[in-house]
Amino acid sequence: MSENVKQTAESLVFTRQEKQQLRHRPIIKGSVKLRTHTDPEHVDAVAFVEGKDFIVDYDSGVIVRAEGSSILDWSDHVLYEKVNFDHTLFDDYSNRNFTVFIDYEYELDRDAAKAGFGNAASHFLKNTINKLQSGQEAVYVVYGDSISTGGEASEERYAYFQRLANRLSTLSPAGNVRVVNKAIGGETSTGGSARVEQDVVANHPDLLTIGYGMNDQNLFEGKVAVPLHDYEQNIRNIIEATLRNGETDIVLVTPCEPNPLWKHTSGQVGEFAQVLRRLGVEYKIGVADVNEIWKIELNAGKTPESLLLNNINHPNDYGHWLYEQAFNYLIEGTGAHT
Repeated sequence: MSENVKQTAESLVFTRQEKQQLRHRPIIKGSVKLRTHTDPEHVDAVAFVEGKDFIVDYDSGVIVRAEGSSILDWSDHVLYEKVNFDHTLFDDYSNRNFTVFIDYEYELDRDAAKAGFGNAASHFLKNTINKLQSGQEAVYVVYGDSISTGGEASEERYAYFQRLANRLSTLSPAGNVRVVNKAIGGETSTGGSARVEQDVVANHPDLLTIGYGMNDQNLFEGKVAVPLHDYEQNIRNIIEATLRNGETDIVLVTPCEPNPLWKHTSGQVGEFAQVLRRLGVEYKIGVADVNEIWKIELNAGKTPESLLLNNINHPNDYGHWLYEQAFNYLIEGTGAHT
């Protein structure tokens, strides 16, 4: 059985007249809308015109920047075709001005989409959901690096932690989620382990998300910033300190993929993600597997620049939406990507 589904604010970066693959297909004819901002009502949002600025093949889900288009061409970006680049050598290396956001409707085989998921996994969030459904306040502590601070989301409402808080709030209007963001930009799991008592335990969270790994995997002089063994021990310390001090739902967040052309990318993000998957099983806690979803996006034709707003390691608004999809699986056993 199929139905029409709307994809909102999928991101793309166009290079010349190269074909770009939209994430879903077949697309409903006439449904594609492009603009410069996630929010179509944003005061600075500029809309683009089909036929003039872009051309769509609705059956294949391919979209192309038209010649003479008002959409900026990424071949004009300072990092275009640069390999092993050092971002510190450039004043502006962001993809912000080159990123467009796309709404469209597509035909979804609902039975096939459900086949990739098991039963709802909300037991990983049992404590939080019970408090909300009983009309109480649930404290959500966000822990991690710059991505967890909301790095590169255009507004806080688009950052993954706020998307998650909003999603949880819909489970019971009687309760409310209070977000306490204790993430620090540039931090590794070593820093997180050192401050867990003061910044996590002291806040008595009902829900804790732990989002480390991106900075830990950074490559400096041939070595990662935090070796895998030390990374695992740091995450264990955070988990165990939290569990010793009350009933807390803990969700480990695997990191997205950084730009493989950045000089500090180790290529080992998958190994750090695997540590979190293994710890999730061992401690019987949730794992929001963003890394898996991210790789599915890349394998489906997405480019790093279309997902990373800083062109290095910070997701754009759509990238933060992908993080949300990983949490959706934990809440209800479903998500937008299989």
